[in-house]
Amino acid sequence: MSKRFPIPEFDNQGFKNMEWRAPAYLRDGEQQRLLAARSAGDAKVFGGYPVQANTAFYEKFHLKGDNRHVVMCLMPDREVTLLGRSHAWAIQRALVTDCLDAESCRVLFDWKTPRPMNTRLGPEDGVKLQGGVIYVYCGHRYADDWIGNRTIVQNDGSGAPGGHGFRILSAHDEDINDFHACNLSFSWNP
Repeated sequence: MSKRFPIPEFDNQGFKNMEWRAPAYLRDGEQQRLLAARSAGDAKVFGGYPVQANTAFYEKFHLKGDNRHVVMCLMPDREVTLLGRSHAWAIQRALVTDCLDAESCRVLFDWKTPRPMNTRLGPEDGVKLQGGVIYVYCGHRYADDWIGNRTIVQNDGSGAPGGHGFRILSAHDEDINDFHACNLSFSWNP
């Protein structure tokens, strides 16, 4: 590893050859039910849920591809640590917004890997954010567009200190089930 440009440690071996099924996207009514439960403090709904955004949102950020979707992330209203890592040949992108409205959404984070096969996706130690609800898109560069990665959401606390949190794992290759392309973990104290 270069001392001048160190890259974060990332053991990608545990994310190889994973089983994947196409996600069942939540309908609007189910999204609203989960959002209401989170607002009421129901910790059982904390986690990530694949949803579809509208065409205007995808067009605004040049998001394309058959696997194009967003993960709705429900977290407690307290400090959450967001950590990104990557191990992929294609340049990866993690786009995090506060909503899915193309006109009013704010980009909270727009992380890209600096070059192929670089583990850095965002700051080395992650960032702190104030929980709540955010939306995440994981994709890889293709010319001027960002092609949606296949995702696996692990809402079981794996990868989170003390088991409080969840992970979004993604793969950009359609034929290989190695889910370490654009990975995000969310963790918080109990």
